[in-house]
Amino acid sequence: MKKKITSVILMLALVLSLAACGSKKEEEKAKIVVAIEATGDIPQAFQEQIDRFNQTSQKAEVEIITYAGAEAYETAIMGQVAGKTAPDIILLDGGKKIQEYAKQGVITPLDDYLGDIKGNFETGLIEACMYDGKLYGITKDYNTTVLFYQKDMLEDAGLTIPETLEEFKTDVVALTTDSVAGFGCDPKLNYLYPFAVAMGADFVGTDGTIDAAKLTSQEHKEMLQMFKDMFDNGQATSPYIANAGWDGELFGNQKVAFLYAGSWVTGVIEDTSKAGVAALPKGNTSASMLYTTGWCITQQCENKEAAAELIRFLSTDDELVEGNILGTIGLPPTKSAMEKLIAKKADDPFLPVYQEVVKDGIAFGLIDSKFVDVYNKAFEDMIYNGASVEDTIDKMAAGID
Repeated sequence: MKKKITSVILMLALVLSLAACGSKKEEEKAKIVVAIEATGDIPQAFQEQIDRFNQTSQKAEVEIITYAGAEAYETAIMGQVAGKTAPDIILLDGGKKIQEYAKQGVITPLDDYLGDIKGNFETGLIEACMYDGKLYGITKDYNTTVLFYQKDMLEDAGLTIPETLEEFKTDVVALTTDSVAGFGCDPKLNYLYPFAVAMGADFVGTDGTIDAAKLTSQEHKEMLQMFKDMFDNGQATSPYIANAGWDGELFGNQKVAFLYAGSWVTGVIEDTSKAGVAALPKGNTSASMLYTTGWCITQQCENKEAAAELIRFLSTDDELVEGNILGTIGLPPTKSAMEKLIAKKADDPFLPVYQEVVKDGIAFGLIDSKFVDVYNKAFEDMIYNGASVEDTIDKMAAGID
């Protein structure tokens, strides 16, 4: 009898011991390392965000590595990839950069981990994170391009916001004075391409390839001629011509009536009651440019499900809205978070416009940087040195890889 009792006690002890071991394993969290490039107050704000995740997650304990400067960040990441010590999650620019890392096998497809949240992002923000038909990133945030306008100048001239490019061209002429140019921009492809698309010259494919036929099309020539005429006739200006530090300065100092620029220009607008933003006036279609970054999971990550849980957390409405308010992100990339941000910032007149233009957005990061340089130089030669539209088109076509 004593032997039987002893055996039962030993069996119970063994079961309890195994249960304790199992419980300990369940409590162990996967260590996830996230690498970001940030300066100023952003690292601390992001750490607070990660602290919130760590307190609630049953799967992961996250550690942040911060680098100051894009060059230092990319150099460090590539070195760690080569040394098999890559972080679990990295941030990459949408477009070519994500495609490059995906092609090299540095990052992993996310369809099986986060594919269910794709529908909450606008098409352009998803395309920026795709390669070979697979999703390799989840957009962290974005900025876009809009048409800024001086309300008082339009009102004094008896004009309303132009709805078509024809109206826009007429208004630019009407608003030009001896001290004010009707239109201003930094003459670079990221601000010019939406005009090309609107006029029917969408020469950049969804994978970033350049369509030579559309680049040399009559529609693109007409778009270039429109800008050449405006600059030649003193109806358009640029930071270079106006001796301004950047395009936002042109608008802030009321040197232009219209400015086509990035959504970050709102940061220099002191009195929002005097400034307005609108989508690019329609031509054949609507268009805007998107500047995006995406959360990516590296192939070296040993617990991709835990890493995906963090990205899912960072993509929730509450975190995206709070991130925008604190300044850790640009515009929230999900439809639902933008709706909540607009409700929370009901007095912000710009957000509804950003919400609208992103629907027709193209990721600037999709375009090869070498082609961008060729395009920009050719365009500048046209507006500053008098090169013809035909010569400009030839130079641009020569830059196709």
